[in-house]
Amino acid sequence: MTSTTKALIAAGLAIVCAGALIFWQVKLRKTDSLNNLSAEDMALIAEDQPPQFRSRLATDGEARKSFAEDLRKLLAVAEEARAKGIANKPEVKRQLDLVRSVVVAENYFKAQGTMGANGPNISEQEVEDFFKQPVNQTKFDQFINDAKAKNPQLAGGPIPDEQLKQVKRQLGQVLIGEQKAIAAGAHKQRKVDLQVKLEQARILAQTYAQEQLAEKMKATDKEVDDYLAAHPELDTSKQNRPKAEEVLKRARAGEDFVKLAKEFSTEPGAKEKGGDLGWFGHGQMVPEFEQAAFAMKPGEISDIVETKFGYHIIKLEDRKTETKEGKPEEQVKARHILIGVSGGDADNPFAPPKSAKEKARAAVEQEKQKKVLDDIVARSHVTVAENFQVKMPEPQPQQGLPPGFPGSEGGQPGQAQPVEPVENPHQPAPDPKKNQPKQQKR
Repeated sequence: MTSTTKALIAAGLAIVCAGALIFWQVKLRKTDSLNNLSAEDMALIAEDQPPQFRSRLATDGEARKSFAEDLRKLLAVAEEARAKGIANKPEVKRQLDLVRSVVVAENYFKAQGTMGANGPNISEQEVEDFFKQPVNQTKFDQFINDAKAKNPQLAGGPIPDEQLKQVKRQLGQVLIGEQKAIAAGAHKQRKVDLQVKLEQARILAQTYAQEQLAEKMKATDKEVDDYLAAHPELDTSKQNRPKAEEVLKRARAGEDFVKLAKEFSTEPGAKEKGGDLGWFGHGQMVPEFEQAAFAMKPGEISDIVETKFGYHIIKLEDRKTETKEGKPEEQVKARHILIGVSGGDADNPFAPPKSAKEKARAAVEQEKQKKVLDDIVARSHVTVAENFQVKMPEPQPQQGLPPGFPGSEGGQPGQAQPVEPVENPHQPAPDPKKNQPKQQKR
């Protein structure tokens, strides 16, 4: 499937994220009102989750309770969205109708065993005959218009005929499948009905969040300032500056700069190499860092240099001039010690660092998001069973390994064996950024 085709399908369905509001980890597949989910309903919904998550639900009561609470939040927001008239908007109604068609058709194809590697077993002629009916051609035209409205890139020019043909074939397969499913009564199955209603609820909740709730969850400057005043620990500069000054004092007193970098630097890549940044030219570092480095002589240690990453102590090791593209280019080789935040994400030390205000804003908005959700849930009529049974998924068949691969016994395929553990299983994988002097460029 081409990227344009994927964009058309995605834009037509309009299943997009709504910021941080819809944050639960529920794989909802696929409304009229859906206010009550029984234990039997929850068991059916759980069967539709990915195997790993389903296994957790089957063995962890707290996970089932959290799963139910997330569903309750989703349905409560969707319920309020309906009350606000979101579902009555023509473009939203078309999204709801389309997702019903997709779910019903998909379930029908799977039940009939007619879903092959290349899609449903529906011929080109069936699709062509289907769109000869004016009402169906009108659906396709509207689908394309909705897709263009959602994606400005698609609206910027004509869509190639071959891609339109591909999208038309896929949409035709879905709509024909839905017709066959309805004729067979397959759409009345409770599992299918739940999938449809839950996916429609997600569309309603996301649309409502984007159009009417997003502004309520934004933090004002005053709220950020008040939060900072109440949480001074977010501003680490007060603790980091004195520490940087002490490290600078030790470096200038003759202590080994490499050892100091390994002990005190909070920049992961350079820290492991004793603060080594290698050679770099103009434009590769943030301005404050670059200005200080290029003003130094080899062997010199800088004063404390403050950037958005924290406090730096720079030691210039060498400098040179190279000719590139016929022009002289000055370069320097330096080490540094960074005292400050190593990143904006505890799970990703290479993420851009967040300032105290950014951290405060995120915290305020998280609190506001929670309050908006809690208020919606409190005034809703939704009930979701928390006590329900989940069947363990069927074991996934193991795939054999080619002869000679680690874990294949005697080189025989199909007899996968555990791979011997590495010497240090906690050692992080090499990072491509680690040896590049661009940590400060961000």
